[in-house]
Amino acid sequence: MNYIGRKYSLLEFLEDGITSFVDRNATRLFDVFAGTGTVGWHFKRLGYTVTANDIQYYAYCLNRAFVGLNRPPAFTRLREVMGLGSARRGPAEVLEAVNAIRSRRGFIFKNYCPGGSSTPKRFYFSDRNGQRCDGIRTQLEAWRDEGVLTEGEYYYLMASLIVAMDRVANTASVYAAYLKRLKSTARKDFVLNPVPVSAGTGRHPVHHRNGSELVSRIPCDILYMDPPYNQRQYCTNYHVLETIAAYDRPRLSGVTGLRPYDEQRSDFCVKVKALGALNTMVGRARARYVFLSYNSEGLMSRREILGVLGSYGKVDVKTKRYPRFRADADGANRNYKADSVTEYLFRLNKE
Repeated sequence: MNYIGRKYSLLEFLEDGITSFVDRNATRLFDVFAGTGTVGWHFKRLGYTVTANDIQYYAYCLNRAFVGLNRPPAFTRLREVMGLGSARRGPAEVLEAVNAIRSRRGFIFKNYCPGGSSTPKRFYFSDRNGQRCDGIRTQLEAWRDEGVLTEGEYYYLMASLIVAMDRVANTASVYAAYLKRLKSTARKDFVLNPVPVSAGTGRHPVHHRNGSELVSRIPCDILYMDPPYNQRQYCTNYHVLETIAAYDRPRLSGVTGLRPYDEQRSDFCVKVKALGALNTMVGRARARYVFLSYNSEGLMSRREILGVLGSYGKVDVKTKRYPRFRADADGANRNYKADSVTEYLFRLNKE
């Protein structure tokens, strides 16, 4: 997924920065702002016991698959219902059958597609992809209620659907707005593909909570924090994915069809609250080591962050120049300062 703050290209930087700082016995990592699960997925592959959390439900669904599962599901009951072959053939056969589920004109089509009934018309997805999404999403819920899908199987298919819909979204990377005409990728039919489960053993819990409230309840060796850097709330940037995941038919508002989001606002997106939020979370953390990903254009300055973290123990910071995330090109209403930013990894040994 093309996700703001996604750390896939920085995994080597993070791995080196974290493993070189902690004791070798520090193996329990808590990713409290997990997002798409990239960091948790990577450290689970390295042998860490990972706990993931995110207040966004679509992110919770992704992490239930990417981090929570140790192997692709067998889909035993679903295979029986759909008349499919042995589980030894892997999930691709199941996904192919799910791709063929009958379309229907449901909430996504009616509210996010040009042929729907919303006023104004919204162009987030093509009519066909909106109807196919409604058909699959409704069927997944029915299968779950009927006991055809286990929890792991349900979230595996949910993660695949979220990723697939994001690939055909008619947006400039985020859902704060849609394009006025369907671009070429949005005209293509979405396809559910196998998602990259991180192989592992044991339990890797995934939570859907407010991180500041949860951090005091999860004992860990390493707390990894990757909060929002600027004033743009994730709950508004990815509100359509949230509705696909929750499928709760919310009351939408405005031109872009925003869902209610007050309970998902982050203090890290408010300049006068961000430092206080950081101080609160670090103070509550049940971890020896705390790591904070941030960048040079965030609401909190490097000096301010070092001041907060330094009150809890020994702290330093590693840096790396990194290409800027661009949701769109420079234009009359937007002019990016530079093509790259400095990525920070603050490292605290909490005494």
